[in-house]
Amino acid sequence: MTNSMRAIVSLSLAMLFFAIQDALFKHLVQDYAVLQLLLVRMSLVVCALLAVFVFQRRKLQLRTQHWKPMMLRGCLAFTAFTLYYLALQKIPLAEGATVLMSAPLFVTALSVPLLGEKVGIHRWIAVCVGFIAVLFMLKPGTGVFRAIMILPLISAVVYSFIPIITRKIKSTESAFTITFYTTVAYWLLCVLSAVLVHSVPATENSSDFYSAIAQPWRMLKPQSLIFVGFTSALFCISILLITVAYRSAQASAIASFEYSYLVWAMLVGYLLFGDIPTVITCLAAAVIAGCGIYITWREHRLNVRSQTPAAAVAETNVR
Repeated sequence: MTNSMRAIVSLSLAMLFFAIQDALFKHLVQDYAVLQLLLVRMSLVVCALLAVFVFQRRKLQLRTQHWKPMMLRGCLAFTAFTLYYLALQKIPLAEGATVLMSAPLFVTALSVPLLGEKVGIHRWIAVCVGFIAVLFMLKPGTGVFRAIMILPLISAVVYSFIPIITRKIKSTESAFTITFYTTVAYWLLCVLSAVLVHSVPATENSSDFYSAIAQPWRMLKPQSLIFVGFTSALFCISILLITVAYRSAQASAIASFEYSYLVWAMLVGYLLFGDIPTVITCLAAAVIAGCGIYITWREHRLNVRSQTPAAAVAETNVR
């Protein structure tokens, strides 16, 4: 298997495992509090990472001077996926996935003010078309608008800051170091949130959002605990596969395969829950994925062109 093929297979499998993980979470959050499930899952993931470090401590190290941005990634991931799983309690997996996958569009838009990158007219058009597809799906201001759909949209916005921060972390940092600090921050926020909701339980006067966050906890049944353990394993394997993918090929060449998550989410949602995506959801997913793939292709093309002296001179014009 060539490096490019290995990267594509690894990334596609990672998206499949993420879709299965999210589907299992959607099943579990019907009976258990989101924070409870996240705390159990992240505790298992932290234990797994510590075990890896103990057995591979000669090859791995945790000492770093960039732990702050790494832990900020964990805080953002906690916020993004807590909101996403809260939304999955009420909406089909395919709809939530479609809105969540608008995150790369926000990454492109935010890279201008936060990273000082140049985004040309072609990519701005793709971003705008993608946002129009999101609005078309959400239908704000109409009678069919559902406020719950705002949660995966906010999740996409929050998640989009993670790649921005990752680009500012030095490339010399190992994937394990970044993953470890990110996961620990994620876990710490789960612990603090658990303490908060138990110290200040929801009442009749609490907002709907806090009531959803502060749901009462129940003892996990053995089967549910197995499911949570399975999602933890899928989470770890997916992170490993993503690392393998982006170390085997250029990011601009394979990033578009992350949109396979949309296909997997629709398929898994249908097989597990019998959810048939609506025509609007399918159209919006196709447009958002198409815009994201075009942006990735455009960036890859510009990277190739910039490798020649003539292209380097004209690069600012074609962007």
